[in-house]
Amino acid sequence: MNPKIQTLKFKELRRKTFFKLGIRIYFSAILATSYYVFISMYSGYMLSTIFTALPLIGLLLSLYVFVVKRNYVLGSYIVYVSLGIATLAMSYLEGLMSGYYWFQLGLIFSLPYVIPRGMHFKKHITILYTSTILCLVLSFIISPMYSEFYAELSKEDIHYRFILNSSINFLLIMVFSLQALSHSKFFIKKISIDKQLAENEKERRTRVLSNLGHELRTQINSINGVTQLILGGDLKEVPNKKYFEILDYCNENMLLLVNDMLDIHKIESGHFELIKEPKALYKFLNKITIPFINKAEEKNLELISYIDAKLKDVVVNVDEKRIAQVIYNLISNAIKFTEQGKITFFVKVIDLNKTNVVIQFKVKDTGIGIAPHNLNKIFESFHQIKNEKNPVYGGTGLGLAISQSIIDAMNSEISVESRLGEGTCFQFTLKLQREEALPNAQINTDAFTGDFSLNSTILVVEDNMVSMMYAKKLLEKHVTKVYHGTNGAEAIERIKEHKDIDLVLLDLEMPVMNGFKAIEHIKKIRPDVIVIAFTANIPSTEILNKLDSLGFDDILSKPFNKHQLFTVLQQYTLQTEA
Repeated sequence: MNPKIQTLKFKELRRKTFFKLGIRIYFSAILATSYYVFISMYSGYMLSTIFTALPLIGLLLSLYVFVVKRNYVLGSYIVYVSLGIATLAMSYLEGLMSGYYWFQLGLIFSLPYVIPRGMHFKKHITILYTSTILCLVLSFIISPMYSEFYAELSKEDIHYRFILNSSINFLLIMVFSLQALSHSKFFIKKISIDKQLAENEKERRTRVLSNLGHELRTQINSINGVTQLILGGDLKEVPNKKYFEILDYCNENMLLLVNDMLDIHKIESGHFELIKEPKALYKFLNKITIPFINKAEEKNLELISYIDAKLKDVVVNVDEKRIAQVIYNLISNAIKFTEQGKITFFVKVIDLNKTNVVIQFKVKDTGIGIAPHNLNKIFESFHQIKNEKNPVYGGTGLGLAISQSIIDAMNSEISVESRLGEGTCFQFTLKLQREEALPNAQINTDAFTGDFSLNSTILVVEDNMVSMMYAKKLLEKHVTKVYHGTNGAEAIERIKEHKDIDLVLLDLEMPVMNGFKAIEHIKKIRPDVIVIAFTANIPSTEILNKLDSLGFDDILSKPFNKHQLFTVLQQYTLQTEA
């Protein structure tokens, strides 16, 4: 059973600690003041008795306010005012050398323990510090060195009082100092314990979220598979086609939401990373606005794209998917918050040399704009812009937070300029390292259209029946033969039975035996067979390194489409026209 996480709750912790300490201070102060009242009365100094009785009355009244009324601040003011007046008066009556001014120093050291730490802590403690120091200064100004009021008070008596008052205040200062160290250790220990519990809980929730993300992406892959099979069928007219197109659109949005949630979790847990590869940006950027054309047309908006021609034939080392994610978020937001006018996407080369290229990206709209006080908030997680006329725009409020984190990981930042009612402009500049050319595996990646065949026999190992059906339907018309299995143990049996299998699509999370264990046996039996990880997990450096160490040749993430599947497969088999 997981230990229940104990949140810090400093407010409650301080309140309880402050109350216990406050009670101790009050009772100690009442006893000490009672003693001073007694010796003043015993010595026959009636005016001194009255002034020492004043703080005693103040302490008793303050104790009532503190315990019964729970008004900690008022009680502190009563105590400090009465003690300040008393010590000032006693210094004047019995002389400065009697040492009553020492109590002013004791009051200063006790201040942090008699004012509760709340919203107005600094204000109250400043007022009381000022009043205490003022009483101390006045004591030195108006008090004689020895008593001029009590003729019968000898210098020996005054010296005795000085030693007594100094000793008591030295003891008080030591107690408060040790108390401060004790409380510091207590809170540090509390923080350390709660930090460890929080880290354990965070790790547990990370596993839960990872598993949940895997399951959600698996189900999205199933919906995606069935939808693509219907829309990509051989029928000239798919019945209720528009409904399936809506389903496909909703499925894509659901995938974006799941990915955003997983991304923000990675960012907040410090596990976010970029996966850089050599990419040709020009062709990719020219097509990046295509998915938004219909959305813009639905709102009668003009969507314009300007891509600098200098980027032609320029290959850079970059995480293309993450750049696409940022641009998608910015264009999507621009369309969402624009009711009339246009959205313009600019890509401009600022500097180009043999080793690097500096590119400025800009998304400008004529939308509702952002109020100045919201400009610093829009990059916060789950923060959404609201407008008086249309207060709800939908979404999770994660897009800009994730985009800023991605660009920050690329050593840049997103800047924003906006005017209410006129529009907004987001822009960022990236300095990217140039590469000489694309790897051979990336050259022929045009969409797979028409009839083609891959000279390969493939084993699909997948425990989700819908994902299995989708993969088999895509493969059966274009490969030599397709075998299937539902777990790692079945995969091993198929490899033993069918020597013609040359490529395996192996799911990682399966019952009986998962893909991580199955590949060890598969590679022992057939070291030459190509094994591609088939997973709903989002690839990361950690996952890729683990798969590489186990002997996997590549990875195919779910959900996937026909183009993504055959782009991976064509790297390991020969393609011929059917």
